[in-house]
Amino acid sequence: MKDDSDAHCPRCDAVLATPDDRFSTWCAACDWNVDPLGPIGLTRSRGRELARQERVFRRTVADGPDVAPPSAAAYGALVLATAVNLATAALVVTGVWLLFTGTLPQRILGAVELLAAVLLFPRPARPPRHTAGPATAPALYAIVGRTCAELGTRPPDLIAFDTGYGSRWAAVGWRRRRVLVLGLPLWETLTADQRLALLVRELAHVADERRPRARWIRSALDSLTGWEDLLRPDPARSGAAPDPRHSLASGGRASNIAHVGEMFARPLMGLLAQGAHLLHALLRALDGRCVDQAYRADRTAARIATAASTEGLLQALLLEEPAALALQRLARRGDDLWEALRDYLSSVPDSERARRLRLSELRGDASGSRYPPTCLRIRFVRALPRTEPTVTMSGVEARTVDLELAAIRSSIGRECRQNA
Repeated sequence: MKDDSDAHCPRCDAVLATPDDRFSTWCAACDWNVDPLGPIGLTRSRGRELARQERVFRRTVADGPDVAPPSAAAYGALVLATAVNLATAALVVTGVWLLFTGTLPQRILGAVELLAAVLLFPRPARPPRHTAGPATAPALYAIVGRTCAELGTRPPDLIAFDTGYGSRWAAVGWRRRRVLVLGLPLWETLTADQRLALLVRELAHVADERRPRARWIRSALDSLTGWEDLLRPDPARSGAAPDPRHSLASGGRASNIAHVGEMFARPLMGLLAQGAHLLHALLRALDGRCVDQAYRADRTAARIATAASTEGLLQALLLEEPAALALQRLARRGDDLWEALRDYLSSVPDSERARRLRLSELRGDASGSRYPPTCLRIRFVRALPRTEPTVTMSGVEARTVDLELAAIRSSIGRECRQNA
């Protein structure tokens, strides 16, 4: 058996880290085997995007995330959002005008336009399955309340958990109640101060979205989603239309006309729905290029929950892929799922963590499509001044929160085992 000093890189002959059979062996000196799958997806356009992200990062470090020079993407997002919102407003205005001033056919058309405008509102979503209300998790809501008071924003209506390795916001019900959804696998593997950084970062995003620009673009995205849902042909009726000759032969002339009309209308509606989908994707892409919001949220998390805990959170996000694979494997065992997942991730060697960080630098992998690469966010947080936290989570509070989430932890654990 070779000694550690005998493990050398086959490309540059540098000494390699102690091998771990669970992860790829790689060379930090020359990037040998840093990505065992090879340069999949590293297109020329991706390289240009990484270069742009690097320029944005340097400007953000130099000037701060609040001093964002207007970019073509920012102007494009505003122009497109304005066009969509004006088109929706025109639908309402012309519908009201025709309904009250037009002839009978025009009034019918006006009523149809108003009905379409109503249907454009986002459909109410169901609350997540695993929710923790203020009555069942008072300690968690107290921590969130203190954080929201520090940020000057309204706390979420509900806090929920799912099987993901991340966090997101959802709007549920007709009243569009705001729900903060936290991935339990990520939550369980974070320390108390890193959990606080996660909460601060997500709440900071909400505080940032109160800006008029963010609301204007969000309104346009919701309208485009409504257009797509309204125009998309019903999947239940997506089968082949009956042969018009069969309907005519059976004496169904009216039915034949309806089927012929449907034959022409369905492709047209599908084309319009696809157009709305493409506009939605374009607007999200243009808005996603304005990454200052992510840096502002990271800076807020570093100020309120310390830069060290925010950096630890970002380092944990780099382990999303091995965490997902480990969760699926560990769910097949009878051990404590969450304790086993914590033990596994805590045993990840420094060499693998460094490889994940290097992959983020080479491929631009981000923890979310609207975020800059995680490696740049880590560099940004490292450049921030170290300050004392303004909100803390004591050890007693952390243990109390764990007790409050015991039922959710068991329920999601059973769900993971059923899906494994």
